[in-house]
Amino acid sequence: MKEAIKTSCRILVAVLFIYSGFVKCVDPTGTSIKFEEYFDVFGTDFLIPFSMTLSILMCGAEMLIGIMLLLNLKIKWSIWLSVALMAVYTPLTLWLAITNKVTDCGCFGDALVLTNLQTFLKNLAIDLILAVLVLNRNNYKNPLKQPIQIAASTALAILVFGFEFFNLSHLPAIDFMPYKVGVNIPKGMIVPEGAQQDVYKMKFYYEKAGKIQQFTQDNYPRNDSAWKFVDSKSILIKKGYVPPIHDFSILAADGQDLTDLILSEPGYTLLVVLGSLNKADQKNIGKINEIINRAISKGYKVYGLTSSVPEEFEVFKEKAKAAYPMYLMDGTTLKTMIRSNPGLILIKNGTVMGKWHHKQVKNIKEI
Repeated sequence: MKEAIKTSCRILVAVLFIYSGFVKCVDPTGTSIKFEEYFDVFGTDFLIPFSMTLSILMCGAEMLIGIMLLLNLKIKWSIWLSVALMAVYTPLTLWLAITNKVTDCGCFGDALVLTNLQTFLKNLAIDLILAVLVLNRNNYKNPLKQPIQIAASTALAILVFGFEFFNLSHLPAIDFMPYKVGVNIPKGMIVPEGAQQDVYKMKFYYEKAGKIQQFTQDNYPRNDSAWKFVDSKSILIKKGYVPPIHDFSILAADGQDLTDLILSEPGYTLLVVLGSLNKADQKNIGKINEIINRAISKGYKVYGLTSSVPEEFEVFKEKAKAAYPMYLMDGTTLKTMIRSNPGLILIKNGTVMGKWHHKQVKNIKEI
């Protein structure tokens, strides 16, 4: 029974780490964006340039530790590394459960979204299981000699981090994004009738005799002229239903909203996603332009989407020989739509028909 408990605990932690690491290794960019969100909340913006590096290291380490635990390789290393990760995750998710400063901790990437409280309770459960592993760390045996275990662990590390870099240089092997192929964007923006709405609580600030006091909607001094109104704040106390796609908005340089017009195009529409224009990779622009020219010659609509300021449009269009109109979109939304700058998305009647990384546009005939 003791042996069965030991083994079950090891396998359970291993599976959780492998799953959590895998869904993030598929899309290291997503975790990088989450790091940027954390750094912004903590006021450590100077760390944002290191977001991708930290994402690669953390996601890869999590998956690698899980595999090593599962295969019983360098078990003491694996256990202590697991403890080190949980020593970071547990207090962080406790803080999030209390403050809700970041609504999604990103522990399972975009594959599975938990509330902050659910995530903290999940981490507490892992900590309890890890305690069994720590207490029995000297009792796990592996017949393989240490040099073989080290070699196997090294080979696994190469495979895991190689998998990450493959997903970085191509589109994610599995797309967990709300804009994956087959999704109808307008339908993804619909809020069902009767869905939970955001619940807010108002706080009022009044001044009397030089002192400012906070009141609620129930007790503010509405009929007392001795109190002078100073300010009011709306505090979100319960988050309502958020549709899978809630931030899709295409604007012209003059502020005109073109979202409905573009999504309602009856034929094929090619979206050239550029994100930040000064960061767009220029290596395959020629191939992309060839695809665009063919699309235009067949009467298809082509639109460029970017988060850069309109003043940069003409500079980029001249440099890249871009023969299509450019419109504005939120930078995070563009990164969510496709993990490539530039990237191509083909839609028809608002439905995503295909997505291509700029390194995957060489087969023009297929596209």
